[in-house]
Amino acid sequence: MASSSSAVLTPDKADHRRRGLRNVFRYDDGIIPNLLALAYILGGYAGGWIFLFSRSPWLWMVGVLLVAHSMIISAYFFHELVHHTIFRSSRVNRRMMVIISWINGSCLANLPRTEKKHLAHHFQKADVISFDFRQWLTQHPVACRLVIFMEWLYIPAVELLMRGAMIRQPWSEHSPHRYRVFGVLAIRTVGWLAILAWHWPAALGYVLASYLFITVLRFVDAFQHTYEPIVAYPSGPAPTIPQRDHTYEEENTYSNLLSHRFPALNLLTLNFVYHNVHHALPGLPWHRLRHYHETQYLSQHGKARILPLSAQLRWYHRYRVQRVLASDYGDVTQGFIGAVGVSFLTVM
Repeated sequence: MASSSSAVLTPDKADHRRRGLRNVFRYDDGIIPNLLALAYILGGYAGGWIFLFSRSPWLWMVGVLLVAHSMIISAYFFHELVHHTIFRSSRVNRRMMVIISWINGSCLANLPRTEKKHLAHHFQKADVISFDFRQWLTQHPVACRLVIFMEWLYIPAVELLMRGAMIRQPWSEHSPHRYRVFGVLAIRTVGWLAILAWHWPAALGYVLASYLFITVLRFVDAFQHTYEPIVAYPSGPAPTIPQRDHTYEEENTYSNLLSHRFPALNLLTLNFVYHNVHHALPGLPWHRLRHYHETQYLSQHGKARILPLSAQLRWYHRYRVQRVLASDYGDVTQGFIGAVGVSFLTVM
């Protein structure tokens, strides 16, 4: 009798669980995709760290790749949280942003400011940066030569410079945010040094994973817009940003797909590369972007704004040095130099 009663109650429990999840997640069709994404981020990050402590070189390399890719997916999941496409509750959304930010390093930034600045990127239709690294490099020629040399070696020096500025800026501006930045930085630094002392290959693996993480994000960011970069200093007056319409936005936005033939590969960036659709409908969740791209966007706009991966790789290599000081991102037909230092994770 007990087993029969339990069997009768099971469907009710399952239905109650589904109703509970519907109350948590914003879209019913996003429950499974987002649960899988979260499981991959948290499980992949934890599992990757376990592999980093392995004495097998092969498992160690798997650990590097797993930590790197879980950080990549966490960054794009964080981007979805910024657009509030995952959860119904703002409180749940905010708490998940904090958790995810510790994986991808955006915990060093002011998260409400990060959200506000990225959403401004959509309605201002511009790449607004708070640290003019190009001007700073021209004023510091030795540092400029070092950065250019590092970029020639495919080391993301500009992104590292932006992260350094993000840490330094609250102190130079005497922001109350500076004490939190110091605490977060201290925790992460002490943690890494402890791992270095305990098992140095794991600490090295994390450095390599971070290098891959930053490189992939900057590669994806490089060829999504031909916007004009505009500097807005945190303590200065608001810059004058021209009013731009949707036509301008569409003409200066590109979908840099990893693969058009095998669209499942675009999940490696959580579909962030369907960028024209994302800008046309910023509130459309990641799991619907591919379908809208294939059923609506292509029939309306064609493939003119879709960049082949081979061209992206060629541009990334060819203009890796010129990109550092170029204020013009270039043109697809003449040479797409690309953007640098515009990550949504590095906000002053």
